[in-house]
Amino acid sequence: VTMLLALFADLIVPAATVHASERAEVELTNFAFANYLGRGFYSSDNVNVFIVKIPFSSTLEAPTETEAGWVLHYPVTLGVTNISDDFDGVEGVPDRSDIGTVSIVPGLEYLYPVLDNWHLAPFADFGIARDVSNEVNIRVRGAGVKSFVTFDFDSTWLIFANRLLYADQTNLETSQDTSFAVFETALEYTTPTSFTIGGSAVNLGYYFVNYHYLDDLVLVDFLEDRISLQDKNEIGFTFTLPRHAWLPDNAEIGLGVQIT
Repeated sequence: VTMLLALFADLIVPAATVHASERAEVELTNFAFANYLGRGFYSSDNVNVFIVKIPFSSTLEAPTETEAGWVLHYPVTLGVTNISDDFDGVEGVPDRSDIGTVSIVPGLEYLYPVLDNWHLAPFADFGIARDVSNEVNIRVRGAGVKSFVTFDFDSTWLIFANRLLYADQTNLETSQDTSFAVFETALEYTTPTSFTIGGSAVNLGYYFVNYHYLDDLVLVDFLEDRISLQDKNEIGFTFTLPRHAWLPDNAEIGLGVQIT
């Protein structure tokens, strides 16, 4: 199942603590979480972000209906951020034009077949994110478990998926850290179509995802006030891409809309 994990642009801003004259200290949530939360183009009043995630992975041991397997993930996430001139005069904000970021967060996933149609996948990640423009390095960690249940209906199928994730990051220059925890619930209904691309049949999927943040995900943190996120819903569709050697198996592309 494709779970498009995207969030507001405010999440992908540079690693910085903002000090405003005669105001409380402000912390902007770190771009390091882009590996878990962002892909695509996002825009808000103060920030524009473009994020690309390349989901590299290798199957160390393929799972079967009765035997567990192991998968090594090593996704590369690239981003470009522009911050609004509204932050002029606020100390601590990095250069605002075309801030480049990159993260590499390898992780190991264990695929365990509970039933023929139900797999559990505990995972753990550890990697690094870097604000290339401002030479800031961030240590990223994540751990959790995924659950996938598939229901087949003749030519169509429904996937019910969950993910429990805890992630944290530490600025290696300042030792400042932040974290969040989220429980996600997703449904995706997929049906074949009569269309083909490059000789490959196209499947069309419709999905819904609910994100419930067990610890509020803080976007901007004042000592006296904060902007945070507790719940989010997403709806959208996906369709499969043609099979190519340079694409992952069952690669999909889609469009989703989020309501918070």
